[in-house]
Amino acid sequence: MHKLLKHAREKKGLKTREISTLLNIDQALISKFENGQRTPTKQQVIQLAKLLEIDEDLLIIAWLKEKIKHLIADESLGLKALQEVASELDPTKEKNKNIDFLFEEMETLRAKMEAFKNSQTN
Repeated sequence: MHKLLKHAREKKGLKTREISTLLNIDQALISKFENGQRTPTKQQVIQLAKLLEIDEDLLIIAWLKEKIKHLIADESLGLKALQEVASELDPTKEKNKNIDFLFEEMETLRAKMEAFKNSQTN
């Protein structure tokens, strides 16, 4: 996210001091956001996206990604926890698993019924 902020600011030809004034955010914080030393608040991300004309969703996703990475980076079970959260937040994934399971069960039952039917005719 920090590279995206710096690139967008430079592309617009703005100085960190100008952004600081326009958004009423300390200039040192703007520099730290761009260097990856500090993480802005969500409100600051929204303000920066508007000012720098960055897609707000793109910037918020980058912001969330950094926050999540920072939170789980030193946790041995961090990735596993993240995978479990992802499956809980994506009900279609779990729903698809359930549907696949039902189809497998139906196929098993069909095969058993076919075998039973064949055993009855012999």
